[in-house]
Amino acid sequence: MTIRYVGVSRLDPLLDMSVAEALGGAGREAEQLWMSVTGLEDLGASMRELDPATCAVLPALRGVLRASAARDRGEETLLVLDQPMTDLLPDLRVGLARALRRCADGGVDICWVEHDLAVAVPQSDHVVELLGGGDAVVHPAEQWSPRTLPLPPEAVLSRALGSPRAAWWDLETLGRHPLVTSAVPTVHPAFGRAHSSVTTVCVPAERAGVGFDLDVVVGETLGVVPADGDRARALSVARRLAATLDAEGRPRPPLTWPAHVPLGRLARTWCGARGGDAAAALDRAALLAPVDHARTLAQHSPGERRAVAWALSAASTRTEVLDRPEAGLDAEGRRLMAAALRSEDSGTATLVVSHDPEFLVRACHRLLVLPPAADGPDARAVLGPPVLVAEHLPHPPALRRAGSRALRVRDVWKDAR
Repeated sequence: MTIRYVGVSRLDPLLDMSVAEALGGAGREAEQLWMSVTGLEDLGASMRELDPATCAVLPALRGVLRASAARDRGEETLLVLDQPMTDLLPDLRVGLARALRRCADGGVDICWVEHDLAVAVPQSDHVVELLGGGDAVVHPAEQWSPRTLPLPPEAVLSRALGSPRAAWWDLETLGRHPLVTSAVPTVHPAFGRAHSSVTTVCVPAERAGVGFDLDVVVGETLGVVPADGDRARALSVARRLAATLDAEGRPRPPLTWPAHVPLGRLARTWCGARGGDAAAALDRAALLAPVDHARTLAQHSPGERRAVAWALSAASTRTEVLDRPEAGLDAEGRRLMAAALRSEDSGTATLVVSHDPEFLVRACHRLLVLPPAADGPDARAVLGPPVLVAEHLPHPPALRRAGSRALRVRDVWKDAR
């Protein structure tokens, strides 16, 4: 059997080649696949003209085309995909998952390693869950119930309401339940309002680039979300906000971590410049993902690197910008990180740029949703607590997509009890 492996893709730098060249051909099958996943038609477009998040789907699509071609030649082929959705926007994740399902239905065997359970499980035939210590369990997808991982909110709520396993991932069915549609969301008080003294920093509109003066609360986690998926623009806004909070004249350039340096030395250098205890930070990162002081950064997975970046940022005395901190982490790691960002006291604000709606509404005290660039320079951003701003997100959380006003399972389940 021929094994075709597709690993986690890197977004930058983008190669100067056309989409057709990246896909390995411009035939009818390539055109249909590209159109069905991205909604785009031009295979002659250069990768540099496309959004990096769109380009990140190309390695997986190339793997699908090559595996399908091998199947047509009568070769036995196993397509192995290693977290292909790490850098994709939510809509692209759904499109890729459906393309993988069609590829499997056409006769290609696929082994898909994935942390996004809400997208992967409904499109799978079987689920292999690694239990640790070399043990694993295998179940048909419609019968699988996790032993080691938390379920996505739609599956948790469906299970709590007594739905069969086969319906755990069906948002349409979930949205017809009266408890879901009538749930009243819990509105948490604004961060810091319970304290006697709240420190805010006003960022002028011309510096923030959001159409109005923006007050940032010291100690809050503020999510910056681009409505059009333009991550570069969201990072630019976040860095300007961070520079203003730290009274710096210009935004700090993005930090480049040397991949060949052992993690322990890198952490000591970081904490020496920005504050914090390096050993304690790495111990904290180990709660989310396995990290090793002696291994270099390149020897850690993308999720392990995100865990380290988050732990070092939490130890910093400066305002830090976290770029997709949840990417590459499993469901438990994302949950732990979100809880820490939401609940822990900090002497500085934390700015999070992400497109994961479930992570954003659980980790952030407020969300800043940037308008699409196509709306022009006079378009205003939307700012507020997650429960009020969630409808403005480019991809709403699962319970909102099911027709509920709630964001959290507990808001629905409290009425059921």
